[in-house]
Amino acid sequence: MSPGKRCGMRTARMILFFFVLSLPATAAEEMASVQEQGGVNAADLRLLLNSFGALGEGHVENVLRGLRIMSVTEEAQSGEWDKMKGMLAEFGRSGIKAACVWFVRPDGSYYTPEKGLTGLNLRYREYFPGLMAGGEIIGDLVLSTSTGKRSVIVAVPVKKNGKIIGALGTSLAVEDISRMLDEKMGLPGNMFFYALDKKGQTALHKVSALLFAYPSDMGSKSLSKTVGEMLSRPEGVVTYDFYGERLVVFRKFPLTGWVFAIGIVTGKPGQSVAELPPILSELEKEITAELNKVDQDVARLAGSLAGEDLKAAGTRKMLGDLCRSCPYAVDCAVVDRNGRMVLVVPEEYSEFEGSDISAQEQIIRLQKSKKPVLSNVIKTVEGIDAVDLEHPVFSADGELAGSVSVLFRAESLFSYVITPVLKGMPAEAFVMQTDGRILYDADKEEVGRMLFDDPLYKPFPQLLALGTLISKEEKGSGSYEFRQEGSEKVVKKDAYWTTVGLHGTLWRLVMMHVRAGHALSSGEDIAKTRRASYDDALRSLAENADMKKALSGGDRTGIRRMFTDFYAQQAGLYSVQWLDSQGMNRYGYPEENSLINFDVKTSKTPSSKPMLRALSGKKESSFDCPLMEGKTGAFFMVPVYEGDEYLGMIYTIRIKE
Repeated sequence: MSPGKRCGMRTARMILFFFVLSLPATAAEEMASVQEQGGVNAADLRLLLNSFGALGEGHVENVLRGLRIMSVTEEAQSGEWDKMKGMLAEFGRSGIKAACVWFVRPDGSYYTPEKGLTGLNLRYREYFPGLMAGGEIIGDLVLSTSTGKRSVIVAVPVKKNGKIIGALGTSLAVEDISRMLDEKMGLPGNMFFYALDKKGQTALHKVSALLFAYPSDMGSKSLSKTVGEMLSRPEGVVTYDFYGERLVVFRKFPLTGWVFAIGIVTGKPGQSVAELPPILSELEKEITAELNKVDQDVARLAGSLAGEDLKAAGTRKMLGDLCRSCPYAVDCAVVDRNGRMVLVVPEEYSEFEGSDISAQEQIIRLQKSKKPVLSNVIKTVEGIDAVDLEHPVFSADGELAGSVSVLFRAESLFSYVITPVLKGMPAEAFVMQTDGRILYDADKEEVGRMLFDDPLYKPFPQLLALGTLISKEEKGSGSYEFRQEGSEKVVKKDAYWTTVGLHGTLWRLVMMHVRAGHALSSGEDIAKTRRASYDDALRSLAENADMKKALSGGDRTGIRRMFTDFYAQQAGLYSVQWLDSQGMNRYGYPEENSLINFDVKTSKTPSSKPMLRALSGKKESSFDCPLMEGKTGAFFMVPVYEGDEYLGMIYTIRIKE
């Protein structure tokens, strides 16, 4: 081993020695003391908060200290990767929770012990200019470029003769740090910890799925308000309702600037769940009706077979009739008491007659309970991923004789129901098992993926955090960032969810609405802006010759241009739209807040009747009405004429808070 390498190893081991000695060890003692007292109050939580902050902030501080020491060593000062890589590799193994340790050049290219020169670049990172200007970076949250892990950056510049020749840094894995803190704190199940960065993003959390989420977007108004209070004060005690009443003590720590918090659930859930948007209520109603219909059809056939020979003449025809009545069915079967399929239709699936499905979970459940069952997605003997609905068939003496089965792909059922409901609507939807499996999404590439494990979702921690809540709670609301449907563009989405299912099998039905336009940056009550100016502006637009010409000729490009200009000039509007003389809502801007080629005469929306009344009356009209995607809109409608030709109504919507 060369003298340089031995020196590097000694340096790293010296850092490790100080690192281990300086770790706080009081958390377990204080936790034990609190537990012995039997109850937990704000004073007890403050004791635990001291330990939490000392452990969390102390870990970052020790890493920073190690980087500072290494930055002045001969190896780092050389600027040569071959001379410093051994030292950095040893540091990465020293007990720090590092996703990676790196050396970055002034041009942004960087090295790691695992990959050498990575071929990636850090110059576009928000923290990079400050680092190259000579500042230390402590506490910036990023998704690691080289590992993809949720990480906190700790980095120091390397200066030689007054010139910055690069920087040493670590991307500390916040999930690993949180797990380490959880083990050291040993909190009971009704207690929790988290830390928020300066932007209100979750830097540490007992529940790993909530890391990098913004609590202010998790659907609780009291939590959102509390987050603002926590970020604005040096310390304090707060209570809020987030799927349970919670008492939390918090304090801002100086090194990272993070707000560390320790809390306890003090009461049962009292958080009022946001009222379901009409679109979600409509979807829930339609899906439930369809599930009930197929359930009744299967029950009817099972009843017809009671006391009969399962292979009797005519059974195959009845089974075929059942399958044809269910447009999304893969096959239908009669199963005997031993769990063997004795009849299968349609004909192309008859080869599976005689297949033993007795080991499938839903068959075991049916035979034990002698009640109808609905499976989650299973791998079937037909070789597909599908859902099985089964009803028991009883013999003449009341014994279980077998069952009737309808096998269907979940995505086919939900597409059959959801697609026509959402046509022309400013909304998307997906359906998820409680384990995170995506049963339906308009993007077929997402069907079958596991939300909590699939790499597609890893870069979107807010989605993972909200998904955790969706899996646990039957109803709720929140916000997250993800790709817009049919696009690579990342957008902000408001989500509402409820639960559908049969026979104890529950699925989460989630409706999403993309935030757009003024709503993207505004959480304020935009109804406070001057309504009179909106109304006068819309009247002027209705008299605009170019507007009339565009509407008369169905010139979508021209309509879009003028609507876009109008919207930009009217701060706070939700949308501006056109309802033609035949009751078809042709277009609106922004599209994310508008009905597009939607027949209002279908009366699917709460606003349909007052809109049609205004349309037939051919007079200005204003009214308040719930929007299908959520919240209440203030409508103002103005008739448009091209000569004697009635072109319908153009109208604006403002959000009423």
